Parts: sequence; C-alpha cells; structure tokens
Amino acid sequence: MSSPDQLKFVASKLANPPYNKTGITAISLHDDLHIPILISYVSDIIAQIDSKMNVDLTKESFEDTVLRLSSFLSMLNYKPAENLETFTKALTKNKKAILESMYFLLNDFQSHQKRSYLAPFLVDVDIPPEFMHDNSILELQGQLQECQENFKNVHKLLDSLKQPGASASSIKREIQQMEEEKQQVLSKIYKLKKKVEQVPNHEIWLEAAKKLRLAQNNQLEITDRIKEQKNLVQQGEQKILKLNQNLKETLAALGGKSAELILSKMEQEHKMNKYLAMENLPKQIGEIQQKVDDYNRVLREPTLKDSDVKSLELEVKNLNDEIVKLAETRMEKSKNSGSDKLSLFVQQASIIARKKEGTAQKYRDIQDKVNLLITEHTNKRENVHKLHGSKMLKGDDFKKYVSDLREKSSVYKKLKSSLNEIQSEYGILQRTEEILKNREKIFKDSIENLEKKKGVLGFNMAKQSLEKVSEKKSDFDEKKGQTLNEISTIIQNLMKTVDSKKVKLAPIIQELRSLRQTIQELEGDYSEKKKSFDAMMAGLDSEAVGLDHEVKGYKQEILNDQSRFFYLNTMIKFKDVTNERVMQEMKAYIGGDDVVEAQQRVRGFKTYRDVYNKKIQDLENVGKSLRETQKEIKSEHTSNLKQLEMFQDLKKFLNLKLEKNLSLLKSGGKENLENYYDGSNITQDRLVL
Repeated sequence: MSSPDQLKFVASKLANPPYNKTGITAISLHDDLHIPILISYVSDIIAQIDSKMNVDLTKESFEDTVLRLSSFLSMLNYKPAENLETFTKALTKNKKAILESMYFLLNDFQSHQKRSYLAPFLVDVDIPPEFMHDNSILELQGQLQECQENFKNVHKLLDSLKQPGASASSIKREIQQMEEEKQQVLSKIYKLKKKVEQVPNHEIWLEAAKKLRLAQNNQLEITDRIKEQKNLVQQGEQKILKLNQNLKETLAALGGKSAELILSKMEQEHKMNKYLAMENLPKQIGEIQQKVDDYNRVLREPTLKDSDVKSLELEVKNLNDEIVKLAETRMEKSKNSGSDKLSLFVQQASIIARKKEGTAQKYRDIQDKVNLLITEHTNKRENVHKLHGSKMLKGDDFKKYVSDLREKSSVYKKLKSSLNEIQSEYGILQRTEEILKNREKIFKDSIENLEKKKGVLGFNMAKQSLEKVSEKKSDFDEKKGQTLNEISTIIQNLMKTVDSKKVKLAPIIQELRSLRQTIQELEGDYSEKKKSFDAMMAGLDSEAVGLDHEVKGYKQEILNDQSRFFYLNTMIKFKDVTNERVMQEMKAYIGGDDVVEAQQRVRGFKTYRDVYNKKIQDLENVGKSLRETQKEIKSEHTSNLKQLEMFQDLKKFLNLKLEKNLSLLKSGGKENLENYYDGSNITQDRLVL
C-alpha cells in the first residue's frame, strides 16, 4: 500500500463496528500481522458485504479461501496491476496486495454491497461457440438479456424511489419558478394568438399546420418501420448464407457418395467409437490407474539405498531367468502335446488384437488432429471476424487466403483419405478377428473333447493361465524397473535444479542486501519530504476552505440576482400587457380604426369606459332605491315591533288554552269537557285585531 493515510483508514474501519478488531493500527497492519490473519480480515469484510460469503475458515483450506476471495474481488471489478492469476498467487505471500484489496473493499462499501447483490442476476452466461448455432439456445439467451434489462430498469426505479425527497423550500422555489415560466408561456401564447388572429383565414392555416405535423409524425414512424424491416431482411439473408454455406460444406464432405456408402461409413464409425468406448478406453484407464497405484506405492515406501537397488536388480534377474525356463518348458510341452495349430491361431489372434489396438490408436490420433484443426479453424475465423468484421478480402489478401485455403484443403483431403484407409483396415481386422474367434472356439471345443478322452481335462486352461501369469509378471517387472529409473532420474533432476537455483540466487541475494540499504536511506528522505508535504497540504486546505466560502457567497448572490431578474422581467411583461390594453382602449375611444370597430361590433360595446360608466350608473340607481326602502323601513319600525309583540301574546294565549283542553281530556274525558263548556264558562271574545 503506497499511502499511510490508506493504512490509517483501514485501521480505523477495522477498529469500529461491525468488525471491532482490537489493537489495530497502521503500523501493526504493515509490520506485525501475518498473512493468514490479514486474509481472515479480508474474509470478514467480504462477509459484511455479502452474507452468503460468511464461511468458517477453520473448515476451509487456505488455498480455497484465497481462491474464493480473489473470485469475489474480480466480481466487484477489482483491477490490480497484475492479472487475476498473478493476483491470486500474490494474496498468499504479499502483504501489499492484501492491504490494497482491504482498502478497495472498505473505501466504497455501499457500492460493493449493491454490486454483490446485482452480480448473480446480471452475470453473462458463458456459452461455448459450438452451441451458438442452436436456435433454442439463442432464443433463451435473448430472453435472458431481456429479463436482465427489465431487472436493471426496475432496480433503477427502486433506487429513485428510495432516495429522500427534496426539502420544502426547494419545492416551493421550483413551484414558484414553474409559475413564472407558466406566466411567460401564457403571455407568449397570447401574443401569438393576437398575431395569428390578424392573419386572414388563420383557421385554415392552423388546420393545414396540424395536418402537416401529423404527416411528419407518420413519415417518421414509416421510416422507422422501413429500417426495422431492412434489418430483418438483412438478418434473414445472413441466415440463408450461413445455411447455404453449411449445406455446401456438408455436400463437399460427402463427396457425391450415395446413401448406402454414407450409412456403411457411419456404421464403421459407430463400431470404431464403440470399440474405443467399451474396450480400448477402459483398458487404457486401467493401465493408467495401475501406473498411479504403482507410483503411489513407490512413494509410500522408504527411500532405497544402493544396496537395496542392487538386491532388487538381482531379484529381477533371477525372476527373468525363471521366466525363460518356464517358457522353454512350455514350448517343449506344447510340442509334445501336438497343439501347434492351436498355438498358431492364438498367436494370430494376439497379433490381430495388437493390430486392432494400433489401428484404434492411429484413428484416435487422427481424430484428435482433425478436432484440433477444426478448433484452430474456428478460432481463426472468429479472430478474422473480430479484426475485419464482414469486410470482403481483395487483391493480394484474397489470393493469400485462397492459397492458404488450398493448402489446408489438401492437408484435409490427405488426412481424410488416411482416415478412410484406417477405417477400412479396421473393418477388415475386425472381420478377421471374428473369424479367428470362431475358429478358436471350434479348436477349444475339440481340445476339450480330446482332453476328456485322454483324462486330462483343464490342461489347456491351466497352461494358458500360467502363460498369462508369466506375461503379467514380466510386464510388472519391466514397469517396476522403469519406475525405479524414473525416480532416480527425477531425484537427479531435482538436485541439479536446486544447485542451479542456488547459483542463480546468489547474485540476487547480494543485490537484495544492497537494495535494503538503499531502501533505508530512501525511507529517511521520504519521511522528511512527507512532513513538508503535510505542512504544505495543511496550508492549502485552509486556503481552500476560505475559497469555498467565497464561492458559496458568490453563488448565492448569483441566485438572488437571477431570481430578481426573472421577477422584474415578469412584471415588465405584465406592464406591457396592461399598456397594450390601455392603447387599445384609447384607439377604441378615439375611433377611426376599422379593425377596432370590427372588434367593437363583435363584443357589442364601444369602449370599456362606456361599459363601466353604465355599470356605475346602474349601481347608483340601485343604491338610490335601496336608500328609499331603508327610509320606509325605519319609519314603520316601531309600529311593526308593537304588532310583533301582540302576535307573540296571542300565541301564548292559544298555547295555554290548548294545554287546558288537553288536561281536561286526560282527567274526565269528553263529559268533563262538555260541562266545562256548558255556557257558564264561556267568556266574551275580547280579541281585537
């Protein structure tokens, strides 16, 4: 890490929640803490960024942890000076790389959290080029890209909704500004309407302008549709060209062969692939596994001394002598038993099997070469397409391309012919093997019958098993000798490599010592210059603060002047409109203008002065009539009050009579009411209206 400030920043972040690392300082980060502890700190920071990365380091190997952390940093778009592979190696032994990655993670924590959340949804799926021709895969890829775009838009909308709203003062200021702009627009519209109304037949012109605008919009839509259709046509033509090219390549590969030949060729290829998959490959896997087991067994054994090696060589020699003796006795017994024909067929079968294996190996090698050439051809086509695009070759470039293509086609034809020969030879060998197996079965049956007759049943099987054991032992001894030779060779090479590395490292170590002294001197110079730099930066920071205050003051003055300017401009426009109305009123009052007289006829009055005078006269008449009505009401007010009191007394009297009648009805019924009104209780009506 190049800056002590960055070290201080990392130390302060680690000392605070949620990490709470005690005793962390910039010096301890740089000098005291070991690499595994720093790696654990990086893992804790990443676990805070993404909870899915919270892993128990005690259950994970150090190499897996480093690989996981480097992959996560690569996902966060961390770009070290070296490539990713070199950076992964640097994390295991370089403190500087670890501290730089810690500063990167802590410096922009929120954005890293956001990126770690978005990465699983927006990562591009790596599709091999050989599957890109499948329409279903292309369709799925298009759907994936569309879903990713929708996800981006929805996430942006969510972020915008999460952002805090503007303050009330800023909203009021924006509303005020919008109101001012609205007034400006309305005044412009009013002026334009005035100008348009003065044009003769303005309604016809407005209708024509509307139709023109609609026609232009339709023309733009049609142009876009034409472009889209052209793109679709171009894509279709490119697809047709690709299909035609594939068809030509397929026909050229067939070479005018009939369907029967193609079918027989496919059957031969099927047999060859079946043989490789069912017999050859399992055998090779078993041999490789046997070698691996032998190597592991040799590695587990203690280191052999020279005396042990000599004793093993003597043992191998004795076993070889025994094998030779057993082979001689087997030959003598075979001569005496008279089974020369059977051994001859067995030898022929083994020869055919070896030829078959050799042919299969040749076929596999040629197939690997063909696949390699196809891969190289695909890569070169992609490189050419990236460099030149779809540009046509011309002149010397085209001639060179044709000559290269001819050479490759000749090589391809040679390989194709050799492959066909090998396939035909394989078919012949396979048929020969089947014939020999049938003959071998017949001879085995005859030998079993002969053994039954002679009373030695199973002699041939025992002899064959003994031969197989001897062959396996010889192969094992040979492999063992090769293994010992390889181990001794490896040890010698390692010793030579160690010696050569020591020789190479000697001058480097000497140079390193001198560089350490230089570093100590440079660190002293660095500390002195750092002090002067810090003092200078402190002065510059204080000056920058003062300049920032001045700039803010000037910006505020500019904003105030701008708002004052817009306000005055709006008031001036309002005054202009008022003055224009006054001028129109003066023209109407003076008369003599045809346009003004036409407007007077349309609106039904001459001037606003006449209208307002008429309204004033009407209002004065109404006020006069209202004053007379008020005078009449005041003169009759006292008599009306007396009459109102009389009516209230009458209402009270009638209510009392109603209550009396209701009480009589409740106490004595109808008879009591009639007795009450028999004539003695009737009084004279003294009510005078």
